[in-house]
Amino acid sequence: MRAARSRRRAAPAAGGGSRNERGVAFRYAVPVHALPPGPLLIAFSGGPDSLGLAASLRDRMPLLAYIDHRLRGVRESRIERARVRALARSLGLDLVRARVRVPEGGEAEARRERFRALSSLARKHGALAVATAHTADDRAETILLNLLRGTGLRGLASLRPSARIGGCLRIRPALDERRAALRRAAGPLVPVLDPTNLRTAGARARVRHLLLPALADALGEDPVPLLCGLGDLALGVSEALAERAKGLAPAADRHRLLAEPRAAFPYLVEALRPGGPPLTAKAYAALRAFLRGGRTAEHVTGGGERWRLDGDAVSVGTRGARGEDA
Repeated sequence: MRAARSRRRAAPAAGGGSRNERGVAFRYAVPVHALPPGPLLIAFSGGPDSLGLAASLRDRMPLLAYIDHRLRGVRESRIERARVRALARSLGLDLVRARVRVPEGGEAEARRERFRALSSLARKHGALAVATAHTADDRAETILLNLLRGTGLRGLASLRPSARIGGCLRIRPALDERRAALRRAAGPLVPVLDPTNLRTAGARARVRHLLLPALADALGEDPVPLLCGLGDLALGVSEALAERAKGLAPAADRHRLLAEPRAAFPYLVEALRPGGPPLTAKAYAALRAFLRGGRTAEHVTGGGERWRLDGDAVSVGTRGARGEDA
């Protein structure tokens, strides 16, 4: 990122907004979570949410980063890139771009590829944090999806305000904002709309467009604050268990690990692992069974991690760290 920018910052306008040099007025949605000091990079697709976040944080002069997936053909991708550049100019902000190949491993792997690209751009341009436009609605959708898939505490505590992944700080500054409020922050600017977000073929789209509205009708109450409240409780319990695990894990003794309650076992495992997203429930169960067996042997979990028993001493190695799962 440039050490100094030639653009003149817009003076705040009356009524809590601002006006850029092109005369476009913006309403500001104030993020609840504190922003870290220093240069900031925003994941910017030009969609309603990232556009609202960029407008909200425009006074910080963030760098916008567009990740080009090239999923809709060459012509459509070219048109989308042009619209994203135009939106960045309207905000008076600089834009950088990176291409990624969408892997066949599904949504989780695609997210990891995107974040790798964003982290690389942040390092290249001197940004100290990468911000994404997740909102309370995204968090509620994720928690409900995890519940339907049979999650534990980790799934309920999904979408945390910040996390340091591979040396890069990832933040979600609008996590307590509602999606509609964040989108209003963009003022008159017209976002880039992804037609796939309106379809109900994917699980998240069905939760967003069908299940959450049905729950609201059935309850007579908005389920998003209720789900986020559950997430807050789960996060508190999860952090307490993680702190306890830090004190127990260095011993890495089979008997101590198995003596802890089953609910604490995943946190002990994560305190021992070199890095990467949490394992699946099936992997935790298989590892617990391996330790219970007590035979000097080796057990391989996801990502090529190799767990070894030597007497009652537990050790783990890996062929490489991975990115965050959510």
